[in-house]
Amino acid sequence: MRNILPNLATQTPLWLALLTVGVNAIVGALRASSDDEHHWDIVGLSTFAVLMGLGGGFIRDVLLGNTPVESLRTPWYLVAVLTGIALVLVLGKKIAQAKQLVALLNSVALGLFAITGTAYALRANLPIVSSVFVGVVSAVGGGVLVSVIKDEVPEILLTSAPNALLALAVSVVYAGTNVVDAQAAGVAGITTAIVANYLAQRFGIRTRRATNPSAVLLTRKDSAEYLD
Repeated sequence: MRNILPNLATQTPLWLALLTVGVNAIVGALRASSDDEHHWDIVGLSTFAVLMGLGGGFIRDVLLGNTPVESLRTPWYLVAVLTGIALVLVLGKKIAQAKQLVALLNSVALGLFAITGTAYALRANLPIVSSVFVGVVSAVGGGVLVSVIKDEVPEILLTSAPNALLALAVSVVYAGTNVVDAQAAGVAGITTAIVANYLAQRFGIRTRRATNPSAVLLTRKDSAEYLD
């Protein structure tokens, strides 16, 4: 097993890391291009792409004192962001229509950010609970930064798709599996991200309003309107 499975946390293939950053950059750029209220220009669109693509890694490295941040030590991550920006400018409408593909790639990106954040924290000898926290923040931090700039309440704080909870599940699975096999842990984390994201999309699963102890449970979108 150790010779077959890659350790995605410490030996992430460059193409996969760049794909992760590029997908997040595309999602960020789409959030700007589809915003009919503010009419963001190329600087605004590029800012969203950078924050979504690299923001989670920036936050992770700052929390762990890993500076200069890793994504700036090589030009390829910024190239991936620029590529994402160009794709949205040229093919933005077509990309937005490929919702299932974007959702799949986004789940991989979320999973990989959660895994690497947790792994870096564990290697820095942080407790497991703290490491899981770093993993979650790494996964959702870029989106939160974009929401702040847009003067919006971050979606993860409201009843919405359970992206933060998915990141939490990935981080917990990775940290738990890592105790037994570090190489299998990365694969287990990515698998958790893809499967959990598919189930959330397939059944319209959303978080619930926090008014009572049942708030820890999830609900389906079509029944959310009937819940307090």
